[in-house]
Amino acid sequence: MAKLMKASAWGQREFEVGSIPDNRTIKRWIEIGKLQGKVVDGSAFVVSTEKWGVQSTISHAVTQLIRES
Repeated sequence: MAKLMKASAWGQREFEVGSIPDNRTIKRWIEIGKLQGKVVDGSAFVVSTEKWGVQSTISHAVTQLIRES
């Protein structure tokens, strides 16, 4: 099962200071399917294995391969 992390923490991990997208933007990315995650009671959470710039399906496949080795 994929773990979720707060959108703000994910943004800080994936983007440089000064370039971090707003939580509303990350929430929209989740809603349109650009990023794997969930919106719970209006708050956005991102699947912790998501990497910006890498398609979700590829990221998921790589994570699975790493876990199997």
